[in-house]
Amino acid sequence: MELTPSQKKTVRHQFDNFCKKVLREEARNYAKHIAWRSEHEVSLSELSEEQINRAYILDEHPSDYTQFDVQGYSVTVHDDRLAQALTELPDEKRDILLLSYFLDMTDREIADKLNMVRYTIQRKRVKSLKEMKQRLEVNEDGGQSEE
Repeated sequence: MELTPSQKKTVRHQFDNFCKKVLREEARNYAKHIAWRSEHEVSLSELSEEQINRAYILDEHPSDYTQFDVQGYSVTVHDDRLAQALTELPDEKRDILLLSYFLDMTDREIADKLNMVRYTIQRKRVKSLKEMKQRLEVNEDGGQSEE
């Protein structure tokens, strides 16, 4: 069936009117969506440092750290260079350093745990620290750093 020019004009106006309604409603929906987003979303640049720190979690894997067992305590060392230097120390000296600096024990408490004299613990702790310093001051190429 063929439409008359008048009918064709009417259909064109109806279609034009329909398209305008669709676009108007789409614009309204988009404006509502933008308003909703502005109420519920915050730009990362507007977050405080505390909020940013709560927004993520770092995974920890056993390969990321070194664990030492000292007198029934478990001590975790995350720095590879420090862990390597501690590993190279004799067990007794390493235990004294770990108990002192990682478990915050006094020389008296360490002496009681290891059945030693407090002065001996203090002397070994100081000597061990000097050894650790020397080990950590070794350059990447294996040579000693100059002091």
